[in-house]
Amino acid sequence: MSAPGFYKTPVTKALFYATLGSSVLIPLETRTKLLSLDLSAVLSKGEFYRLVTNHGPFSTTSELVVGLFLLYKFRLFERMLGSEKFGAFVVYATSLATSLSAGVDLTTSIRPTPGPYPLLYAMFVLHHVLVPPGNPKSFGLFGVDFSNKSLYYFAGVPLLLSQGTSSVLPGACGALAGWLYANDSMSLQSFRLPKPVERFCQAFAPIFRGTPPRPLAGPGGQQGQAGRR
Repeated sequence: MSAPGFYKTPVTKALFYATLGSSVLIPLETRTKLLSLDLSAVLSKGEFYRLVTNHGPFSTTSELVVGLFLLYKFRLFERMLGSEKFGAFVVYATSLATSLSAGVDLTTSIRPTPGPYPLLYAMFVLHHVLVPPGNPKSFGLFGVDFSNKSLYYFAGVPLLLSQGTSSVLPGACGALAGWLYANDSMSLQSFRLPKPVERFCQAFAPIFRGTPPRPLAGPGGQQGQAGRR
């Protein structure tokens, strides 16, 4: 069944269910040993799949819940950019962040924790730049007023710190990638995937295409004017 919340966001929907499925179905030990970004295994054993699988499952249930919440909320960027441009952004952000994380892993003992941290924190930058606060006094805490955007930061900061430096590293690299994209000093926003890759992905788009939301019912149970147009 297709979820109305993912209407016109097939890329986000695919990422959402890939993250959920891999986190639930793959044992923790397998995720840690075989799917994490181990640069020595990549270089010495040719396990290049780690460059991709590292962005899949989360390590804990709490990380999964928060991560899926943010991924679902950030689906608005696919609607803003369009699926083709958003897909290119996903590839760009994860690729750059993985390269930066791998460089740090090569020179230090910090190994990035598995999970889509780079993409989430790259989208946090887009959220900061592109989404204005709808209500600057959405709620108060200890006498301090917070906007409706603050909820995302309250969720994002604990997730960033959840695994210490192992989660801060990919998150920070993702944020840097997001900042470079938003700044666009290197014309990164013009980046697109090759046409053959786009056509290949479009072949699977119907699987992840969401259903449109149901129109609101008017008086007497009939659709309103907006629903009939």
